[in-house]
Amino acid sequence: MNTVIQRILGLAAPAFSDSGRPVNRVPVEQIRESLLALLHDCRDMRTQRLIYKVNVAKTPADLWLLRSDLHQCIAQTHSQSEAAERINSLIEVFEGWLPAGQLLRI
Repeated sequence: MNTVIQRILGLAAPAFSDSGRPVNRVPVEQIRESLLALLHDCRDMRTQRLIYKVNVAKTPADLWLLRSDLHQCIAQTHSQSEAAERINSLIEVFEGWLPAGQLLRI
């Protein structure tokens, strides 16, 4: 039963690897911290709402789906190229949590 709960929360999700090698996945809390670090210099109300969404996301897949919101917040403060660069830097923290085909650069 414990494994079922962990799988629902994304803590025991199967590791994805194209090569068949074991995958060392980054812990979910570290993924969350990586997303929040991208917003370190964004201070508007939209960013505050996004920080809340990042903090309540349950799984790495939920966090991955917030990339568009991250892009909007960063682009509003800086530029689209800066936003794309920051978001593309996240790909490695999601490796093993999502299929490689979903880990696309912006």
